[in-house]
Amino acid sequence: MRCFSTNYLQNFSGLKTIDYFAYADRANSILKGRDGSGPLGPRTASLADALALAQHHDGVSGTKKQHVAIGYAIRLYMGYSEAAELVESSLACLPEWNRSSGCRNPSTKSAQWPLLNISYCPTSEAQIANGNDLVVVVYNSLIWKRADIVRIPVTSASIIVSDVEGKEIESQLLPIANVALGMWNFYVQAQLGVLPIDIPMDWLTFAASVPPLGLRTYVVSSSESTGPKSILSEVETSIGRNGDSIRVGKGHLVLTYAAVDRKLIQYHHTTSSVKASLQQSCKYYIGDDGNGADLQASGAYIFCPNGSVAIKPEPKAGFTVFQGPVLDDVSQRIKSWISQITRVYQGNDHTEFEFPVRHLPVADFIGKEVATQFMTTMMTNKVFFTYSSGREFINRIRDYMPAWG
Repeated sequence: MRCFSTNYLQNFSGLKTIDYFAYADRANSILKGRDGSGPLGPRTASLADALALAQHHDGVSGTKKQHVAIGYAIRLYMGYSEAAELVESSLACLPEWNRSSGCRNPSTKSAQWPLLNISYCPTSEAQIANGNDLVVVVYNSLIWKRADIVRIPVTSASIIVSDVEGKEIESQLLPIANVALGMWNFYVQAQLGVLPIDIPMDWLTFAASVPPLGLRTYVVSSSESTGPKSILSEVETSIGRNGDSIRVGKGHLVLTYAAVDRKLIQYHHTTSSVKASLQQSCKYYIGDDGNGADLQASGAYIFCPNGSVAIKPEPKAGFTVFQGPVLDDVSQRIKSWISQITRVYQGNDHTEFEFPVRHLPVADFIGKEVATQFMTTMMTNKVFFTYSSGREFINRIRDYMPAWG
């Protein structure tokens, strides 16, 4: 419970008298985290509190000690679990609501997938394998139309995606990378105590277009042996032959890799005709131990590097290209503890880089901050763009802030 002084509030001119603050149980006392606008507040208060706490700089950046990170995770999970009941009941009411009686005790069952980032979705894995339809509801929380790619782990290859009117949606099956399956085994066993019998082998991918602050419904179902079905990704087996370069992407973006060392060497945006040299690599910053000239050690809350080391790929490191109508995928093994997945989506103007890092080697007692680095010949005059919490791309200028002049 948090107390506020009414005298302090009355000192402001134009004091608001609307239902702005939340429920109070006695004079000068207001229940923290409660939204006074209706009965939904108590069911989302824990999540609101956890999200507010996680806005702290060490919560956003990750520069904190392990026990602090665990504390953030516990608070977020407790808040999520509380709010999930409200979300699931609201989604269940959507197809059953009517103007006269509203919605009471809906029969529709829904489920959320909090572990989708490690390819674990028991609903999609079991539902389709048992011959049942899976209804996927895609929600857009932004105030403008959004088009993106949906990825769902599945165990069956004979499936088809359609909209609510029964029109087939083009889809593609993409093999789940070995590094992702390794994390799946580790975390799912930690979650359940045992490993499930069925292990997902593919991502089901398809394009979804959702209106502002709206939702779109898709149906994933088993397909007949002779009927239409999701397209299996083609594995490019001729890469590197005859010294040819490797081209990835068939839409607006094309990435080119060198055939010999299989490093990224060129970026080409076909619509704007922008073509530039582009190199990408991984490295780690060495954490300063604080025993040198600078007594500040790198660690929790402090990023204080003492040089950097390039992470060179292992000899004959794995390099596989998957191609299809929805996206092209490049899976690379760099070291036993770090891999990289590059995705080029057809029709999109951006490329997705993902570099999963597993257990860092710490036998040398050196702290490591892993990073990916891009080098290009494009002349941008220090201008670059970052993606920030649904605000799409924000213009940035290196070594400059408007407030500084």
